[in-house]
Amino acid sequence: MNYYCIEFFIKKCKKIFLYKLKDYGLSWKFLKSSSIIDQIFIKIIRVKNISFKGFYFVKKEGILDTYIDITNYLLIALIKLELDVTHMNKISNYDIIYIYEKNIKKALNIINKMNYCNNSNINIFLKKILYLKKSLNKLSNNQIKKIYFKVLIDAIFLVQKIINNS
Repeated sequence: MNYYCIEFFIKKCKKIFLYKLKDYGLSWKFLKSSSIIDQIFIKIIRVKNISFKGFYFVKKEGILDTYIDITNYLLIALIKLELDVTHMNKISNYDIIYIYEKNIKKALNIINKMNYCNNSNINIFLKKILYLKKSLNKLSNNQIKKIYFKVLIDAIFLVQKIINNS
C-alpha cells in the first residue's frame, strides 16, 4: 500500500473537516445515526454512478472528493458514538478534533497491521452500509463502532485502488 498517498488523502479529509467545523460548527451533532448512514449511502451511490459513467457533471466533484465526504461522515459517526448527548453540549472543537484524529489513527494502525490485501469493492462496501442501515436498532454501540471501522478501512483501501489506477 502506498502510505504516502493515503497520508495525503487523510490530510485532505482533515483539512475539509476542519474547514466545515469552522464554518458550520457541530451542526452534525443533531443528526441521528440513521441520517449519517443515509448520507454515506448517497455518497456510495454517487461513487457507483461516477464509476459507471466515468465522469460527473455536478459541482465537478470526483470520486476522491466523494470518498473524502464518506470518510468524514464515518468519522463523525464514530465521534457521535464516543460522546453521548449530554457531553455533546459541553464539547469543544479541540475535543472533536482530538477524537477525529484518534479514530483515524486507530484505523490507519489497523491497516498497517493487515498482512493481506483488502479485497473490498464498492458493492461489498455498499452491502455493509445497507446492513448497518437495516440493523442499526438491533446492534450495540460496540457492534456499530466495529462496522464503522470496517467500512472506514474499506474506504481507505478503495481510495488506494483509485490512486493506483490513476
